[in-house]
Amino acid sequence: MRDRITSAARGNTDLVGLLVLLLVVLVAYQHYDSSLLSPASVTILSAQFLPLILAAAGQTTVMLLGGIDLSLGAVLGLAMAVFATYDAHSAGGVVTAAAAALCAAVAAGAANGTLVAYAGLPPIVVTLAASFLWSGVTLIVLPQPGGHVPGGLVNAYNNGWNGLAVPALAVALVLAAWKVLRTTRYGLALYAVGGNEHGAYASGLHTRGTKIAGYALAGAFTGLAGIGLAVQTGSADPTIGTPYTLNSIAACVLGGISFFGGVGRMRATVLGALVIGLLTNLLLFTGISPFYQLIVQGVILVVALALKTYLTREAAV
Repeated sequence: MRDRITSAARGNTDLVGLLVLLLVVLVAYQHYDSSLLSPASVTILSAQFLPLILAAAGQTTVMLLGGIDLSLGAVLGLAMAVFATYDAHSAGGVVTAAAAALCAAVAAGAANGTLVAYAGLPPIVVTLAASFLWSGVTLIVLPQPGGHVPGGLVNAYNNGWNGLAVPALAVALVLAAWKVLRTTRYGLALYAVGGNEHGAYASGLHTRGTKIAGYALAGAFTGLAGIGLAVQTGSADPTIGTPYTLNSIAACVLGGISFFGGVGRMRATVLGALVIGLLTNLLLFTGISPFYQLIVQGVILVVALALKTYLTREAAV
């Protein structure tokens, strides 16, 4: 019981520290954009950040299992390419295109999970190799930037639909669905396998099946991210997913997701993704040369992580 209370205290400390960091970034951001909290800005920013939030949700699922997915960007690009190149000129076509993109991403995730579960190879090795495989498949589907997304869908996503910020609503639905999932038998198994695989197996859990399903679920989140990015831009780019791999990992780490599995909250990952997205925009506003923006962003993230780790340790003492 005492360990559980300590773990909960650490989780709350992580969340509070992340909220403070987000507040600092928001205050700095509002200095450059006074309309930050207006409905129009919320809609635009949520449309911009949704792909990263969904990608980070996929990475969270894998990291909770004690792994890491270096093929996430390639799978995101594959889903994006499938969606944008499918005939989506009618309403039914959009649904079919989305279904095809999701099926491709889920299949890729399940294939990664199967190799991790049965081949006995480290997830980082499997997903690194898979990143080249899925990148090659994506280039077959879409050799160069192109594709098409219906203009009405692009407008509704980026500017709102009947007064609703569709991307913000999507984030709320994802968080609600994850909260429900955590209470199910599979949700409990996901955390148990990530926290102690041998103990979970000894308790009668199907650890391999849990891993495969977890990677497939990560593929679903990543597929949704690819669809969201295609709708945001109105087209597809087979190589655009690469930055999302490292940014999704950074969002997870900022959110307190453990590299060793079994520890972390999805809402903290969402906050981490928001911090990274706002920070990226903030650096653009400051006029810093693009050559130095990545360096500055990296330094800020390292300092934030170091400070958060220090505060967590102090709270645990």
